[in-house]
Amino acid sequence: MVYATGGGLIACSAQDGTQGFARSGPYTSSLAAVEAPSYLTRTLATTSTGGLYGLNAGGGIAIPGTDRGIGTQRWSGPPRNEYRPTIEHTPTTNPVAVDGTIYTPVVGTNDLVAVNAANGSVHWRTTVVDDEVISASFGRPAVDDDAVYIANWPNRVSAYDRTDGTLLWQREREEQMQLSTSVTDAGVVVTTRSGVALLDTDDGEPIWERDLDGNATSGAPAVTTERVLVGDGLEEFHALDLETGEVEWSIPFEGETKPVVADGIVYAVERNASLVALDVDSGEERFRYEPPEVPLSPPIVGDERLFLVNRSRILALEGSR
Repeated sequence: MVYATGGGLIACSAQDGTQGFARSGPYTSSLAAVEAPSYLTRTLATTSTGGLYGLNAGGGIAIPGTDRGIGTQRWSGPPRNEYRPTIEHTPTTNPVAVDGTIYTPVVGTNDLVAVNAANGSVHWRTTVVDDEVISASFGRPAVDDDAVYIANWPNRVSAYDRTDGTLLWQREREEQMQLSTSVTDAGVVVTTRSGVALLDTDDGEPIWERDLDGNATSGAPAVTTERVLVGDGLEEFHALDLETGEVEWSIPFEGETKPVVADGIVYAVERNASLVALDVDSGEERFRYEPPEVPLSPPIVGDERLFLVNRSRILALEGSR
């Protein structure tokens, strides 16, 4: 099944697009799928300005004549009447699920939380930013065996113990952050407004920093075992060596993007309008897809297909090498 959110939850067959179910609801972030031992189907975690929600991947039992279902929403989590003003137009952040636990900023607060995917109970919750008036702007967290890493605007990166939420380190950096973190064996990849840096997972100290002369505020990098692939927010897309930060190749590319990598190809949406497939090693363009309508969402990859949301449609494209 393929799932999409935006004013609700919809599920359709990955094979032929046949609709499985559609449910209304205040669900706006991307979904994190996680096994929930108490249930026969997975839990789908999503956030909105109302908080964190755990949804039934099976859809629950449809109520005839409505777009609702019994058992569609398994639980809801914080914030529960804690919402603070924010400068964000769309303040929701995509959650991350690992080993039955969901990690996410608590929308409308300054907190990071770890909750049980089966019932929404809080394992731990910690305050990242001490501000009683306005909520912080967070990036999507990154998780490894030991820690949860998160960036928040304008320039802070923090690491917390994955088990109990204890603060491991916190760094105030000179460059404004793009609110993005990816953790690798080499270190934590963070993006700034103008470039990229690799930080040591033990203490947050920079291993290397690369200025790309960019102006990126909302994109994110894709990271492989060898490279960091990222748009500069202006006019180029770059591949950097993960170990050294040296630029391996750059190509013309307009605007922000959130690329994904699969089987030696990086897929990136340019100007929210065109899906571009590039060879990871050389940057050579393999193909370009331009839908009749915009915007076009970042892709996900599975079953040798690319799945994207295009306005009110879900698209499946055959992968090509």
